[in-house]
Amino acid sequence: MRRKTVVVVPIVLIMWSGCQSTSPPTLLSAPTGVIAKAAQHNEEGILAYKRNQWVQAKQHFEAAITAMPSLAEAHYNLGMVLYRLGAVREGDAHFTKAADLAPGNTVIWESPPLRHVTVPEKASTIPGASDGHGH
Repeated sequence: MRRKTVVVVPIVLIMWSGCQSTSPPTLLSAPTGVIAKAAQHNEEGILAYKRNQWVQAKQHFEAAITAMPSLAEAHYNLGMVLYRLGAVREGDAHFTKAADLAPGNTVIWESPPLRHVTVPEKASTIPGASDGHGH
């Protein structure tokens, strides 16, 4: 008696690869040398975000900003969680603040509200962009 072989593996692989195609958004750790309390809250916020605990993540990122208002990474991360909470306008304000604090950070400059903004650092990589000298 012959047994019929059911081909399940390709279907499972297709389903698995489809789930893998969208990677989670990048959150930013604090750079070395920042105020320890700010870095700690930022990392705890990242952990809460990864567990889909949006309110707790928001509280930690806000605490990081309170401890160190110039921590661009915490502003960016707060913008990410505010988007998750549906507070897009408030999130935009934090993405913009992060960009002001870290003008060379490409991850921050590729955040949702700034993705299509042209600044000198970004314009220099665009073919045909002027260097401002008329040639």
